[in-house]
Amino acid sequence: MAQATLFYDADCGFCQGSVEWLLARARPDTFDPVAYQDDEGMRKFPMVDRTFVVKGIQVLRPDGELWAKAPASGYCLTLVPGWEWLGHFILCPLVAPFAAVGYAIVAANRQRISRWMGRASCRTPPRAKG
Repeated sequence: MAQATLFYDADCGFCQGSVEWLLARARPDTFDPVAYQDDEGMRKFPMVDRTFVVKGIQVLRPDGELWAKAPASGYCLTLVPGWEWLGHFILCPLVAPFAAVGYAIVAANRQRISRWMGRASCRTPPRAKG
């Protein structure tokens, strides 16, 4: 079973690239990615706000807490070997407000960033088995 269920926008190249980056660096079964556009996958998680598709990621932790945006990003990084320090830094109460602003700027420009990355369309990564 995955340590975190990660909800993201599969139509966004930046979001897709971020999920691919996490999956490539995390230990197996750390993340179960679920695209907001995956109706079947989303039915299992009625507590997830699908309107976040235009706002950012959400992550469902093993303890049942649902985190969004910058805190969700920070939490995800705490699960990636070698990047835990950055995740804890983002979640630090003194840094969190700045991380939220940075996240909002990236989220507002994610389609532009996607084009800069050369990612016009995206594919959904395979779901975790379990």
